[in-house]
Formats: sequence, C-alpha cells, structure tokens
Amino acid sequence: MAGHSGGGQAMEQIALMDFRGDEFLRLSTEDRIRQCRAFAEDARYQATFADRDLRIEYIAVAQHWSDLADELQKQAS
Repeated sequence: MAGHSGGGQAMEQIALMDFRGDEFLRLSTEDRIRQCRAFAEDARYQATFADRDLRIEYIAVAQHWSDLADELQKQAS
C-alpha cells in the first residue's frame, strides 16, 4: 500500500498523521477527496495490525473517511 513502505514514503505517512482542518479546507475539492481516500487507506492498513476491538474502530474510521470523499465527489459533480 502506498505510504507504508520504507524510504521516502515514510515522510508521506507522517504527513498523513498531521491533520489540520484549516489547511484541509484550503485544499481544492479534488485534493480533499484524495486526502480523504489516503486517510481511509491508512486506517484500513492500521486495522490489519490492530487487535479485534481496535480493528473494528479503524475500519469504522476508514469508512467515515471514504464516505466523506464520496460526498465531496458527489457535490463536485
């Protein structure tokens, strides 16, 4: 998965952890959608290593990010 291997992509993963709502709102709609999908992917990835209870929560968070991306996409159409 993107952003989860070593090397230069480690910086990308760190950047994903630094969510700032004010900066997010300054992004273009296309970039917000892309960022939401990246957050969802990261949450799904984290779920693969979590215990059962946390896995359920990571999957729920991933679904929320995906839903937000879908809604942004729908409104942009």
